Amino acid sequence: MKPMTGRRRLRAGASGLVAVATSLGLIGVGVPAAAVTSPEAGASRLGGGWSADEWPAGAGTTLKSVRSIIKADSGAAASLTGQGVGIALIDTGVAPVAGLPAAQVVNGPDLSFESQSGQLRYLDTFGHGTHMAGIMVGNDAASGTIGLAPKAKVTSVKVGTATGANDVSQMIAAIDWVVQNRNHDPASPIRVLNLSYGSSGMSASTVDPLMFAVEQAWQAGIVVVVAAGNDGNTTTALTNPAMDPFVLAVGASTTNNTIAMTDDDLATYTNNSNQARKVDILAPGTSIVSLRDPGSNVDQQYPTARVGDTGFKGSGTSQAAAVTASAVALLLQQRPSLTPDQVKKLLTSSATALTTGAAKTQGLKELNVSAAVAAATPSATQTIAKGTGTGSLETTRGGNHLSFNNIELKGENSIFGPFNGTAWANLAASKTSWNGGMWMGYRMAGDTWTGAGGTGGTGQITGFAGKCIDVQNRQNINGTPIQLYDCNNTPAQYWVLAADGTAQALGKCLDVTAAGTVNGTKVQLYDCNGTPAQQWRVNSARQLVNVGSSKCLDVTAFDSTNGIQLQIWDCLDQDNQRWVPPSASRTWAAASWQGTPWTGSGSWSDPEWSEQYWTGHYWSGHYWSGHYWSADDWSTSSWS
Repeated sequence: MKPMTGRRRLRAGASGLVAVATSLGLIGVGVPAAAVTSPEAGASRLGGGWSADEWPAGAGTTLKSVRSIIKADSGAAASLTGQGVGIALIDTGVAPVAGLPAAQVVNGPDLSFESQSGQLRYLDTFGHGTHMAGIMVGNDAASGTIGLAPKAKVTSVKVGTATGANDVSQMIAAIDWVVQNRNHDPASPIRVLNLSYGSSGMSASTVDPLMFAVEQAWQAGIVVVVAAGNDGNTTTALTNPAMDPFVLAVGASTTNNTIAMTDDDLATYTNNSNQARKVDILAPGTSIVSLRDPGSNVDQQYPTARVGDTGFKGSGTSQAAAVTASAVALLLQQRPSLTPDQVKKLLTSSATALTTGAAKTQGLKELNVSAAVAAATPSATQTIAKGTGTGSLETTRGGNHLSFNNIELKGENSIFGPFNGTAWANLAASKTSWNGGMWMGYRMAGDTWTGAGGTGGTGQITGFAGKCIDVQNRQNINGTPIQLYDCNNTPAQYWVLAADGTAQALGKCLDVTAAGTVNGTKVQLYDCNGTPAQQWRVNSARQLVNVGSSKCLDVTAFDSTNGIQLQIWDCLDQDNQRWVPPSASRTWAAASWQGTPWTGSGSWSDPEWSEQYWTGHYWSGHYWSGHYWSADDWSTSSWS
């Protein structure tokens, strides 16, 4: 995403947190012991930034227009949907907005600091990842927004918090997980990796750890699409890992509110580079309308970027990368046997040369999907020196450091402890850096997919006070009460939202007792019978409406005590009736992080998180500032 005009530098320590809150338009409420901040650095990007004041006036560029601009709606390309292709999205998570079909989204592990909060795990508190996913697989009935590869399968791996705080070691761990788990869904194996992310720090590509990580993905058959960065045309280098010579580095084009490419040019915010490593291709990235994440950081900060109730405008090489990743999915649907090198050659050789401004001067080309689909398969092998990954992690950070109680994370250390670059590189190359939910010996996630054997369901349904819909005592006998309880990832909280409208757990259905229709009727677990008393629908306010009674699933008397039995009640605009159904077709289990942060004291879990949760309608917590792991940017970088 595009950096804000007049970027402000942030101060370290407690004052740094206040500066973060001010610069992002948040309300400061104090600094808890567990807050993480970033000190002043030469490449402060304010979490990636949404530059609403610089976007063109009007409704923005719709995905329908983007589809026409990149010629994905003409010729043989018009029939492609991305079916059978998996896209890994390492980002800030994905929110369960109505425009993202759960069947097209998988929650991989949450490796962010927010993973330690049951209320925030997997969810997009920033708003960036949801925007990217919408570009790829969105299907929003309210606005008619359709993603560019609507039948692709997006695996979300969350690494960023509400302000984007993370360390480069988390990003490397995420890439490693994608490589090792690329075939988790045989019907839609991961063939594309979208990194709308960039670090200002880098070693030579032959030794840089982050570049080595993406090269392992490339060599494993995954096309790595990387945003070039948003530091502007006066720069002389792409960000890391876009600088890696293997990957597909994407810059943003301006479309000038037209479908024709004849007036398209290089967006002024795109990183420029020297002749040794230029962007490989341009794609539309200015004022792109994708899905809104209501109440997220950027949604609160930039209300003027909203388009209707469900749309949101965003500009940056992030958006251009997501457009290109979608195009790669289309191409791989057509020709699944293509190698990453062949995909890169097809897209770059078939792209349309731009004839305006800086793009013309630099000989840059814009994505043309129709031409790529029509072109013959090339014989392409990149003969580039491969990296070793043995360079400095600290150098890759680029000078920005997470800080905990004013103690910075520096040197050859991951967020958990010492990082041996040589040992990691050997394990990454052999695809063994992960063992279940352990990365390099550190516990970062659960060991497998949730549910029995990782199958048979879609996950937890969260709601009031961040708690879950739970089957009392895990009993699957008729009449067992359905209650509110702390989320714990047990089978008693693992619900299947079936095609017939039923919600199923433990082999039985969520049922209104005696098919009642009056306020206060309790709900229970019962044999599935397909009656209206067992049929539920999710409305736009994220309420679960019972078809038989036309009433909503309700937390009795706003009582968040564990064990309170749920009931039905007239549908009202209130938090005790808002639920977050499983936002993904599958979810990787979570785990509590062991030990202490890098200072050697304190806890990974901030107790203030208990006051903030996603209701499915908006963020209802009151502690955006001061109660999250925060940084002025993505540790060493930002979302592009």
